[in-house]
Amino acid sequence: MFGIGNTSVRTCAGISRREMLTIGGMGMAGLTLADWLRAKAEAAPGAASLRDVSCIFLWLDGGPSHFETFDPKPDAPDTVRGPYGPIQTNVNGIQICELMPRLSQHMDKCVLVRGMNHGIDAHSPIPMLTGFAGETTSYGAVISRIQGYRGNMPPYVHVGSRLGVGGGRLGAPFFPVEIADPTGSRVQLPQFALSADIHADRFSQRRELLTAIDRFRRSAHANDAIERMDQSYQRAVDILTSTQVRDAFNLAGENENLRERYGANLFGQSCLLARRLVQAGTRFVQIKWYDGPAWDAWDVHGADLGGMVRMEQHLCPRLDQGLTALLTDLQDRRMLQNTLIVVGGEFGRTPRINRSGARDHFPYCFSYLLAGGGLEGGRVVGSSDRTGSRPASVPVSPAQFAATLYRLVGIDTTDARMRPFLREALPVSEIVG
Repeated sequence: MFGIGNTSVRTCAGISRREMLTIGGMGMAGLTLADWLRAKAEAAPGAASLRDVSCIFLWLDGGPSHFETFDPKPDAPDTVRGPYGPIQTNVNGIQICELMPRLSQHMDKCVLVRGMNHGIDAHSPIPMLTGFAGETTSYGAVISRIQGYRGNMPPYVHVGSRLGVGGGRLGAPFFPVEIADPTGSRVQLPQFALSADIHADRFSQRRELLTAIDRFRRSAHANDAIERMDQSYQRAVDILTSTQVRDAFNLAGENENLRERYGANLFGQSCLLARRLVQAGTRFVQIKWYDGPAWDAWDVHGADLGGMVRMEQHLCPRLDQGLTALLTDLQDRRMLQNTLIVVGGEFGRTPRINRSGARDHFPYCFSYLLAGGGLEGGRVVGSSDRTGSRPASVPVSPAQFAATLYRLVGIDTTDARMRPFLREALPVSEIVG
């Protein structure tokens, strides 16, 4: 993974993760970058694409409560319902938790999936970010493999501290560019920069010399392999000598009022960065909710802080603001139709409130939110039972969700290259139509 910054993360399990792979600066003329691009080109000979849709995946690390977000249970007993009630949205008949009043006015753009479920109650992003337990090849890696580049932008970017998924079986060329802190002061992109002692004019002179050598080599040994190598080298040169990539990662140029609309916090600014990256050509941006003040983010058991107070004062308001700003910004720029938004975490929370006044891990029923990407909004797909304990209709497994996501971003899920990442799973027809 292309590491940018140093981060650490912890959950209630007390697990620490350290960056395992770093890639240093490029050598003369960006040859390491060219090698990376060449590996990608060789691995992805052609794209099987139905539509060309980007994806922004908002990963609510720690496991958000479906009761306090997208599936309130106002008629359940107090010990299940919790302290917060539902709020009517701008779509008749659809309610969400009152902790997200801004989002309630954008439900016409959204699809709520209320029957998500699996059987892993430990903190692991693997099932919901790959489709299968034991698989570490993330959605972003597969999308990069099948759909490739748009221009010079990296197709797969991860924002936030490290998650345990990446290139997986596809290998290092399909790991994401990783941004630990999107706010501007700590964003560094050494892999997309020239060495300090190589100015652009000197670089151009060396490029001209190498071009002359390449012309001679082609005349003597013309073949497809050399042509592919030259294309990869050219792309590396374009990245190294252009400001496009670096500018896309730079939030400093954004209007201050717009930055405030997203929220003066890491999640809000990550959402804004995601919009900039997608606008510049990145296909898949994965945002990990930043680490919480005690346990990790949405892992609210109640023993660390005052129960649901953290949901009310910290988590839901920032999600409400950042997600709403992202939806509005994409719509204003006419990008929402071609950008799929996915919101969810590794599981939900227990129906019964615990003795600490909060909820514990619960993978057997939880909710996800989808928006944009050509979806017809204002819908609820599936339902949970009266206490939010099990899916009552349209249960959706991680594998089915993976097939659905791939279909929504425009990948032909019948393509033989998709078999290792889908096996026999099919998209959920109630979602994709």
